[in-house]
Amino acid sequence: MGDVSVDRGATAKIGQVEGDLRVGQAARIEPEDKVIHVTGRASCDGDAEFHGSLSCSEFSARHGKIRIEGDLVAKSEVKVDDGQLAIDGSLEAATVTVDKALRIGGNARADDFDVGGVLEVRGTISGKKVDVGGSFKVQGTAEVEEVDVGGTVDIASIVKFAKLDVGGMARIGGGEVSKDVDVGGKFESTKPLKFSKIDVGGLATLVEGGEGGDVDVGGKFESRADLSFNSLDVGGMASIDGNGKGVEVDVGGLLRVSGSLTLEKDLDIGGRAYIGAELRLDSLEVGGSMEADLIIAQKSIEVGGDLKTIKGTKGDTVELGHGSRASGPIVAREVSVGHGGRVEDVYADKLEMEHGSRARNLYFREGVIEAGVHVEGEVLYTETIEASPDARFAKPASKVNVLPKAPL
Repeated sequence: MGDVSVDRGATAKIGQVEGDLRVGQAARIEPEDKVIHVTGRASCDGDAEFHGSLSCSEFSARHGKIRIEGDLVAKSEVKVDDGQLAIDGSLEAATVTVDKALRIGGNARADDFDVGGVLEVRGTISGKKVDVGGSFKVQGTAEVEEVDVGGTVDIASIVKFAKLDVGGMARIGGGEVSKDVDVGGKFESTKPLKFSKIDVGGLATLVEGGEGGDVDVGGKFESRADLSFNSLDVGGMASIDGNGKGVEVDVGGLLRVSGSLTLEKDLDIGGRAYIGAELRLDSLEVGGSMEADLIIAQKSIEVGGDLKTIKGTKGDTVELGHGSRASGPIVAREVSVGHGGRVEDVYADKLEMEHGSRARNLYFREGVIEAGVHVEGEVLYTETIEASPDARFAKPASKVNVLPKAPL
């Protein structure tokens, strides 16, 4: 049978077409067997229904809703202008272009998907690029190199992407994004995620944690399990429910880590930081309060507000702001306590206690004790002390040959 045309509103039973198939408005095509085979092009002008699977060289339609109650296999292109395509089964083609909506009941495979409105896949999807203007939803796995969606993405299972770019909201079922995750609004991964870079304008959540490179979030970031990363940069609040391991962290507001946090470089917090266990890093700068079980820094520690530890704080230099309250021993080469500050035991090579500050016990090589300082316990030093006459010591300061061993 050569080229076949089905008139407007007609119903035709077709097995194989050796040529092109043209389907008119509101026509219905019944298969002689299970599959309608077209060696050439299958085209629809307006609404059409195929009550079975369709195999063709290429498929095109315009101005209507097309329903295929089976699979659609096209060797080259599937194109729908100003229309919608619904496939109960699976779709396989080289390229797919649909202006409005494409809904697939099974699996989808093509090099490129370009959909103006909605792309929904009940099975899996694989390809090189998916470009959707509105929403993209997949119930199975998704293996695509580049995904670019203007609105929302919802993928229930794991993904394997190179790039994910979403204007609004995106939710994925874990997996891997080897290059960039770029989401304008909200991003969530419900399973562990391996990533290179996450850039989210609003809220980002890793429900089961992950491992990767840089995280940059404008609002709030949350990892509900262990997280390893390169850099973590959050404008508002960041939390890790578990342990964190990375290079550096910069948070504008609040940082909360329920376990330990280990960094190769710096932790910079504009507001407050809470670490449930140990904090180990190169240097620490906190504008507000800092709390941890233990803090070990290779270089400087600067805390503007309160510093609370159980096992203590150790660094090369420790500087506490005005009015700061510190609990736990402090051990450093240089320690400076701002005026009105309060500390417990301090072990230092060089110590400066500004006016009005208080301490329990002080142990140092050389120190400066300003007016109004009150020491409730002992003051032991090995070389020099410059103490204001207005400083108050519970016991006279004593010069010793060897200081007590620091606890850290």
